Amino acid sequence: MPEQDVAHMARAVELAGRGHGTTSPNPVVGCVVLDAAGAVAGEGFHAYAGGPHAEIVALAQAGRRARGGTAYVTLEPCDHTGRTGPCSLALLDAGVARVVIAVADPNPKAAGGAARLRARGVAVTTGVLTAAAERVNEEWLTYARLGRSHVTWKFAATLDGRSAAADGTSQWITSPEARADVHRLRAASGAIVAGVGTVLALSLRRLGPR
Repeated sequence: MPEQDVAHMARAVELAGRGHGTTSPNPVVGCVVLDAAGAVAGEGFHAYAGGPHAEIVALAQAGRRARGGTAYVTLEPCDHTGRTGPCSLALLDAGVARVVIAVADPNPKAAGGAARLRARGVAVTTGVLTAAAERVNEEWLTYARLGRSHVTWKFAATLDGRSAAADGTSQWITSPEARADVHRLRAASGAIVAGVGTVLALSLRRLGPR
């Protein structure tokens, strides 16, 4: 695998991660566009559902420099019209000569972009940094491939296997850094499930004594 492909796809994966928590029910996607000389001409990521896809953002930034260039995309360019038009056609209209894809689109309604691009003479390379691109998009891919939600279990416990002091005096058993990580995780999640005991305890704590 050419080092250039790996480096630019790694950047596309990084860009895709910026969409976590704001793109549902759409996937997170990143895109890097090079000009014909191999210099970066545009970058983009899908920021919110209904907004421009990563390829559209990157192509707009690249402008005419995209002609004869290469596009690196973490997910196969869509080939259907939903709230936005097909990214496959946008790449063709921009005159991109090569498209590098990390993950094939498992959604039958949107898939087909790679085939359309090949049929129109665009060189298509697939399977570059697939594992990394799948990790950054694992929530959406779980639903698209398995038809169920992706579940993350957050749990904290002391060395003796407890989650808090028996008398209720403890407030946190995790570090500030761990709590910051949890807030980021919650912000990027579509739903949060908690036990009724936790919900009642937090509610009573916030209400205070009556």
